[in-house]
Amino acid sequence: MERREVSFRIYRYNPQVDRHPFYDNFKVAVEKGITILRVLNHIKEHLEPRLTFRAFCQAGICGSCAVRVNGISRLACTTQVWDVLTGSGDDPILVEPLNNLEVIRDLLVDVDPLMEKLKQNSSWVAPAIPEQQMGCKEHIVSETELEVIDSATDCILCGSCYSECSMMGVNRRYISPPVLLKAFRMNNDTRDTIGAERLQQVTADHGLWDCTHCYRCVEHCTKKIAIMEGIHRLREEALERRMTKSEGARHAQAFFDDIHDSGRLKEVTLPLRTKGVAGSLGMIPLAMKMGLKGRTPPLFMKKIPDIKHVRELYRKLEIRAVVKRHAVRQTERLQ
Repeated sequence: MERREVSFRIYRYNPQVDRHPFYDNFKVAVEKGITILRVLNHIKEHLEPRLTFRAFCQAGICGSCAVRVNGISRLACTTQVWDVLTGSGDDPILVEPLNNLEVIRDLLVDVDPLMEKLKQNSSWVAPAIPEQQMGCKEHIVSETELEVIDSATDCILCGSCYSECSMMGVNRRYISPPVLLKAFRMNNDTRDTIGAERLQQVTADHGLWDCTHCYRCVEHCTKKIAIMEGIHRLREEALERRMTKSEGARHAQAFFDDIHDSGRLKEVTLPLRTKGVAGSLGMIPLAMKMGLKGRTPPLFMKKIPDIKHVRELYRKLEIRAVVKRHAVRQTERLQ
């Protein structure tokens, strides 16, 4: 069995004692196949008993051991030391707490903000069955119905996407990827009855439309879930339900209308249609700077040669949306 001595540089911080965070260095002899969590347990048991971190199942199921390893959020229990060695293997492996969550101590972070967002946005199935009848009757979900949400049900709320989200880094009030994924999963569960209400919650300020499409949540999801696909589906549902009062929804609708009209984006009028007159006034300084640098968009846009083909695609999509809206209404009526 291959064995080597590996250096680990671990983030330490106890707010009750330390003024500032610092890093501890440890050298541990490890065998190939050993995980980061095994190393953390070894350090705690034999080298530094005060080292604090969270772990439970040790099998990639509970999500509690998520940390950043060499700057990337991962599950400590499924990340093997050999897979994260850098350079010639002599560079220390950096282990830090998740981003965007307050550090309680060392690698342990406060997940209450995430849990509170889940509570605020009805992240559970609200069935039509009265509470007194719960457990007395089955609500069978077909395989076809399950396929829509199957991937989303794999979420273990480890917080890796929360840690890696670029919007969370600038706005802690942002709803966050795991909450949006839960909203998609619940809204497409055939047992649920509060889809419209939940969609109103997630499209409020700092919600669905604030996603910047950086795709970091997808890139770093420990369960390889297509989180952005769920977010896109939620946006489609919001537009289908005519929830277009928010700035983000108006922005998306403006894109939709422009491409249908000419196949090109009308950047000159986009701020007005998105932010309104009052909101657009605040963008005048930016417009002036762009004009001075010769980056003013054209006033008039010519239609692209294949605009008929584009409009035909729109027509097919609209038919599909109408059918889907009818199906949603029928389901809600039956419930």
